[in-house]
Amino acid sequence: MEKLLLAADVVVPVSSEPIPDGAVVVDGGHIVDIGTLAEIEVAHPSLRKIRKPNSVILPGFVNAHTHLELSWTEGKILGFEDFTGWLERLIALKSGGISQELVRDSMRMGIRDVIKSGVTTVGEISSIDSSEREMLRSSGMRIIAFLELFDRICSRLPLLEFQKEEFYEERPFPHAPYSCGPELLKAVFYRATKEVIPTGIHLGESPDEVRFLKNLPNQFEQKIFPIIGKKPFRRPRAETPVRYIGEFLHTENIKLSAVHMVQMVDEDMEIIRDADIGIILCPRSNVFLKVGKPDLRRMLGHKRVGLGTDGLSSNSDLDFFREIRFLRDIMVEQGIPNSDCLSVYFATLGGARSLFIEEKTGSLEVGKSADIICLECEEGDASNACSLIVSSKPENLQFSMAGGKFIYSKDQRTHS
Repeated sequence: MEKLLLAADVVVPVSSEPIPDGAVVVDGGHIVDIGTLAEIEVAHPSLRKIRKPNSVILPGFVNAHTHLELSWTEGKILGFEDFTGWLERLIALKSGGISQELVRDSMRMGIRDVIKSGVTTVGEISSIDSSEREMLRSSGMRIIAFLELFDRICSRLPLLEFQKEEFYEERPFPHAPYSCGPELLKAVFYRATKEVIPTGIHLGESPDEVRFLKNLPNQFEQKIFPIIGKKPFRRPRAETPVRYIGEFLHTENIKLSAVHMVQMVDEDMEIIRDADIGIILCPRSNVFLKVGKPDLRRMLGHKRVGLGTDGLSSNSDLDFFREIRFLRDIMVEQGIPNSDCLSVYFATLGGARSLFIEEKTGSLEVGKSADIICLECEEGDASNACSLIVSSKPENLQFSMAGGKFIYSKDQRTHS
């Protein structure tokens, strides 16, 4: 890989203050220097320089929760009244017989769309027998492939292998507390602890999940289980989903990414902080599914909070810029100060931390992977860089790179 100097009106490292008239040096797939352009040109003379006018350089976005595998469902699930009504329609749609060609084509378009919105890292939920994971591996992005597990897989769990490469990593993902019994959860967390494998789960998404875990009448057992032929199972009673999952976390070695976290109470944050749980928010999906919005005030001060679009079965598009703005608007509604910069943090370093990969990506620091994007913005300065980022759209993306390799360029000459 060619050693490059990337310069911009403002460089936003995220982990430190914005740098006016800044520059980043990339070599061998990693960041080797960062500072003002004047300093960098003295320290690294004669490098090929890429500088776009009116530009901001920042870490590539981390879309920490997607279902690209379900991109073929776009616009097909409408007219439901609640979360279980949506789930009922999704189950019916998936059981209707879908061609692999349709799945592959829609997934290819999904990958294209997330890259076009500045994403360089994806946390994708994949069925364990998916043949589309090779498409993810060859996308150029950093991929955390969560393999979705259900009770029926419990006996196969010891046989499953979780691959780990530089830019592609597989992890177990027991689907949710209402779809995975205690036996599977114990087995997954035992293996995750023993082999030091991070894991994930959908948690605290719907009010019915709370009723289910309180052992109250709920739509999962009354409506969903009969459809899929699943028998009700015994589980410990818990007041909240966080308290429930906390019963399975008895070790400091667990690295858990919990997705959604809408149904929470203040006391849950003590468990989350003690167990160092990563939180992944999907606010547009939550509104689409009519389960409410996350209370972000509870999460302030917790560093492992990221952002995801979810999939096209529960969102109108995969535009990460729109997701960032929607998150910012919730922060404003909830009276949270510095909402623009906090939203950018959730979309970058917070997302990396929610996936436990902050040593590799999420911020612009010497030694980290060169996962970098450049946005064309209205002329501005370091004081309003976050606002410029939040107001951006896919058409503002000039280029993006992952591991020092360009995966998108508006101007093809950038990487020629």
